[in-house]
Amino acid sequence: MRVIIAGLGSIGTDLADLLIREGTHRLVLIDEDHKLCQEAASNFDALVLEGDGTDPDVLRRAEADQADVLVATTDSDAYNTVIAMLGKQFSVPRIIVKLVDIGLRPACSEIGVDAIVSPNISAANEMLSMIHGRSSTDFSFAISRGARLGEFSVDDDLVARQEEIALPKGTLIAAVVRQDKVIIPDVKPALQTGDTVVVVAQDDKRLEKVKQIFKKAEQEDGQG
Repeated sequence: MRVIIAGLGSIGTDLADLLIREGTHRLVLIDEDHKLCQEAASNFDALVLEGDGTDPDVLRRAEADQADVLVATTDSDAYNTVIAMLGKQFSVPRIIVKLVDIGLRPACSEIGVDAIVSPNISAANEMLSMIHGRSSTDFSFAISRGARLGEFSVDDDLVARQEEIALPKGTLIAAVVRQDKVIIPDVKPALQTGDTVVVVAQDDKRLEKVKQIFKKAEQEDGQG
């Protein structure tokens, strides 16, 4: 798998390290910082490009048109969104974006970003659990055993049809991101337009079924 990582901060570097350890990927690492690029070139068996990930020429040098995955992990939400837009222009099959603020989530969902990672939301909820004395589960263990997470946008059509929609067995809505709030539902939540739904699935097959439900809603909305 050919993976491009734009942004060599702590998250981008940690991801590169994990992918290198798997030993089955061809990595391209991009950053404007000369020192970070030097360190990455020394530490990783990867093509390292010093440059701006929002520059189409840099992505051409990275051969983005041949990439399987593009991950945008710079320190700027705006830059990450632009990188995602360019990734779509290069027809990258899977695009993952890091967003510190949830404000650009709707824009990223609109352009077809496959996954959005919000470190601040994850960290805040973990801290809240600790404050209230609740244990915090390391979900990476569940992921390693086959569980999957998916994020899906809610449009007008889905809101209108939500009472008719039943998620497949082995899946559940773990959280709803609404504007600046994260809602952990006790029962089936009442969804609103613009929500982002986080779904936990037992495996890839079940997550794909959920994806088709949301995709169908988007297609029917477009036809209407």
